[in-house]
Amino acid sequence: MSIVSKRRCAVIMPVGPGGAASALDTLESVERYCPEPHSVIIVDDYTQDGTYEEMLERVRQNWRILRNTRRLGVLRLSQALSMAYRYALDETECELVLRLDQDSLLIGEGVLTEALSYAQDNPSIGLFGVYTHDYDRPRTFKTHAKQMNREMGRMRRLLGLRPSWGKLLRLAEQQGYQRGDNVFGGAYFVTRQCLEGMRKLGALGIPYRWHSQLMEDVYYSMAAVAAGFKLGHFAAPEGPLCLEWRGLPYPADELLRTGFKVVHSVDKGKNTDRAANGSKTAREVFRDARMFPNKGNVE
Repeated sequence: MSIVSKRRCAVIMPVGPGGAASALDTLESVERYCPEPHSVIIVDDYTQDGTYEEMLERVRQNWRILRNTRRLGVLRLSQALSMAYRYALDETECELVLRLDQDSLLIGEGVLTEALSYAQDNPSIGLFGVYTHDYDRPRTFKTHAKQMNREMGRMRRLLGLRPSWGKLLRLAEQQGYQRGDNVFGGAYFVTRQCLEGMRKLGALGIPYRWHSQLMEDVYYSMAAVAAGFKLGHFAAPEGPLCLEWRGLPYPADELLRTGFKVVHSVDKGKNTDRAANGSKTAREVFRDARMFPNKGNVE
């Protein structure tokens, strides 16, 4: 059995301009807290500022760096991830993919093993993460639902500008999908079976002119349901992911004491600055915890 086939998980991360430092630190957290054999697939968004070159200089044996042939940006992140998902299917034997933002961070060990167990225990679930509720409140999908309704509207159809995902939406709604529902995109897991199902539907072949501004987490959540899978909650309070859209749910030291294992977003927003973290940034606190794991126990 080859070393690649032993890697049951793949970690996929898109990286944009100026993202090398944060991406490399986040990937360092993956290497520190994921002792399980895994592959890393990085997608560079055709950066022209040295980001791509810096990532190449730091590449590890289990990494593969892909590069968009043109700048896609946030509104075409779905296309960039499609390339990475196809690569994971074609070039690895992974059973499960962890999709990470560059400003997400692993802060504890064992999340890949827990996710593999969750997927095995819940074979009907194809995509899971922060789904039904955030760490402190119910989630609402109204904004995304309104966008989908607008893009599927009569005027867009008359102008020939209906989104390319219209067929996927119809299939998903036949499976009970409610417009706008999604697993939050800062960090989530998707199974190989789900990706294979998406590819059979053409969901991993998104055209450049897809006539949509749908966020990638909404798109892939819809595509997962269209492929016959359910969405799952694998986050706070009972799961290992504890994510906030902007900023951190709690200061870094408090998060380290909770037992949560993945956070977002580390670099900007509440609880990320020096004022909230004892004169260090949150990323610096988490980095110290990785480098000196027993420091807090030394008197």
